[in-house]
Amino acid sequence: MKTFFLRCDDVTKPDRAFLRAFAPLKAAGLPLSCAVIPAQAGAALASFFRAENAAGARLEALQHGFRHAEHAGNKYLKHEFGPSRAYGLQRADIAAGKKLMEKLFGGLSQPVFVPPFHVYNSDTLKALAALGFKGLSASRRLKRLPRGLAFLGTGVTVNEYDLGLKPRPLSPNLLRSRTLAAIKEGKKPAGIYFHHADLKGGDFKVFSDYVSFLKDLERRGLARFVLSSELLKKRGR
Repeated sequence: MKTFFLRCDDVTKPDRAFLRAFAPLKAAGLPLSCAVIPAQAGAALASFFRAENAAGARLEALQHGFRHAEHAGNKYLKHEFGPSRAYGLQRADIAAGKKLMEKLFGGLSQPVFVPPFHVYNSDTLKALAALGFKGLSASRRLKRLPRGLAFLGTGVTVNEYDLGLKPRPLSPNLLRSRTLAAIKEGKKPAGIYFHHADLKGGDFKVFSDYVSFLKDLERRGLARFVLSSELLKKRGR
């Protein structure tokens, strides 16, 4: 059985796009790990998280950078944390974001860092370890991670973009094939991540159907879905 976690990126408020993406997941009883941008989130999102968890939803907040700022100056090499930023700057931003997350979400904020644009370097890892983070979720892994920091890789991407970085319509067949390919890769946990803000028009119907497909995989015993924090607990972190 393949273990998956579902991750929604760039979450800042419970707006219409987020609620439309969250609705089928909630109806299916699937957990959702939200990569929240600390400096752009506020009380409305925190209240939403608390209310949904009180009602039985499995919803948690991960730290998605600090401001989701772009420092590279190249749209194809974007990064908030990476080679253009010294260790001290990275640590200061991560610490500020962590403080905001804890203030807003309390125990619903998990010690998992999601680097914007999937870019980070060894200084990012050093800062995360120093600040007590237990997990890093991204699409690629550096060869060496600090002791005590788990890598939560994303094996399936939902959104597609053209060469101009504009979102393409979702493809039902591509989503299914990517998910089945991840299952065939073995039992190592994998993330399925998406950007709710880039879902447009008919994408929501495709996404809802995809959630039904995931639920069917669960019923058939081919997949199980957990929060990212549950993977940390399994590893004893």
